[in-house]
Amino acid sequence: MRKPVYVVGHKNPDCDSIVSAIAYAELKNKLGLKSQACRLGDCNSETKYLLKKFNFEQPELIYSAKCLLKEIEKDEAVLISVDYTMKQALDEVLKRKNKGVFVVDDNKRLLGIVSISDLTSLWTDKPEDLKKLMKTASLQNIKDTLKGDIYNKSENFKPSGEVFLLPSLSDNGSIYKDGIVIVGNNPDIQRYLIDSDAALIIICGEAWVDNVTLAKAKDKDVSIIHTSLTALECSQIIFQSPSVKEVMTKDVIVFKSTETVEEASNRMAKTRFRTYPVLNEKDQVINAISRFHLFNYEKKRFILVDHNEVTHSVNDLEFGEIIEIIDHHRFGGIETTRPINIIAKTVGATSTIIAQQYILNKVDLSKEMAGLLLGAIISDTLSLKSPTTTEDDIEMARRLSAISKISVDQLSKEMVKSSDSILNKTHIELLYDDFKEFRIDDYRVAIGQSQCKDSSEFFKIKDEFLKFLNEVVITQQYDLLLIMFTDPLGTGSHFLYTGKKSWVVYEGFQDVLVDSFATNIISRKKQVLPIIIETITK
Repeated sequence: MRKPVYVVGHKNPDCDSIVSAIAYAELKNKLGLKSQACRLGDCNSETKYLLKKFNFEQPELIYSAKCLLKEIEKDEAVLISVDYTMKQALDEVLKRKNKGVFVVDDNKRLLGIVSISDLTSLWTDKPEDLKKLMKTASLQNIKDTLKGDIYNKSENFKPSGEVFLLPSLSDNGSIYKDGIVIVGNNPDIQRYLIDSDAALIIICGEAWVDNVTLAKAKDKDVSIIHTSLTALECSQIIFQSPSVKEVMTKDVIVFKSTETVEEASNRMAKTRFRTYPVLNEKDQVINAISRFHLFNYEKKRFILVDHNEVTHSVNDLEFGEIIEIIDHHRFGGIETTRPINIIAKTVGATSTIIAQQYILNKVDLSKEMAGLLLGAIISDTLSLKSPTTTEDDIEMARRLSAISKISVDQLSKEMVKSSDSILNKTHIELLYDDFKEFRIDDYRVAIGQSQCKDSSEFFKIKDEFLKFLNEVVITQQYDLLLIMFTDPLGTGSHFLYTGKKSWVVYEGFQDVLVDSFATNIISRKKQVLPIIIETITK
């Protein structure tokens, strides 16, 4: 089953970014493409208010485009206990076409791994190695391997490990004491072996042992097993009777389901095994993985909404695949390996474009989705007062208002009330409320934006927050860091900035900047970033 396409907005997401991801993922699902909305950061208070009002859950938080082992195709793990014989283990391997099986305890925790070579190498082992191996075989395991029945069970079964095939009394040159001897249904041979103190007599063929022989075996404490297999068949498989614990590899490389494919590939390249166990958070074996899976996995696929630059997108984007971009910002040089669909328009909100796609594809908008999209448009256009607002935004807001049965003015007022005072936010929250980084020539520029309902609040936090920004500039090596504290009513923004390129802000906005307030400057995208780019590059 293919993974869903992940629809993601930008890092430090604003309302438009979150809503665009939710709405477009729903549209794609209705059009037949399995999709999932995701976010790259915490939702702000305004977004949380809208989601709660219109009954939507926050999208799943993701951190990287890299695939984890739990997200790719793997083999079923063949699990066996230490009680399994080598024969039973080999049957499991051959039946499921796996290259190995994992030996686990009662809690599915790994004890060792058994490969085909571990189970079949005994056919080329030296006699002394086979003897050592068979010395560990239990009577029950031998009985299970030969599919036989125990006629007499020794209370002290300790075989020497020697295995003999004795078809007649003429072959009597060997010493059978404590040995395992395969014979036919010949009472004379059976009694001879009992007198020789054999550890186990395996009788092949007809299921018959006379009472005298059986009584003699009980008296001498010699075990007897009967099997319907031929003597030749017994001699071929009896060496598979020992427990898998005798041949399993205990020092095993294991992988966690939360490891990335790249991490697993690097570790696997240094080892020789063909198959490896994958463990969950409880250290239980849940899957088997091989080099094939790591070389042939399906990358995560992404639809980027409300952004198009790598620095604004999910981490490690180069390990994923972009299949579509929907945005209303400038394009920042993103590269793809194949042609993709791009919808880019000069509108005030990406949510306007998303709503248009519902209409173009003749997909009905629910009352709740219409309200959510309306809120995002209001947020990104400052109640349709931002200079980025277009006729498309105004017309779409009107249509969404009609469907959701809530006016733009009413929802705007509710959203302003829902937003937190900047006095209640930490410095980190203020910095990353709506924060974007830009590479302009060789300079690192970052511009954040936060709503500020009262200028007095700005002046209360200004000095301490500027000290914090000075530290951020040093640690993050920004050439310019600017935070806009914007009046939600659209009158302008307070500027707080620092960095060795601070002169760019003063020079670019000297005509409108009075005592840190830039009158009518409320749009980072349309009013601030273009001037900074023009000033810093001239």
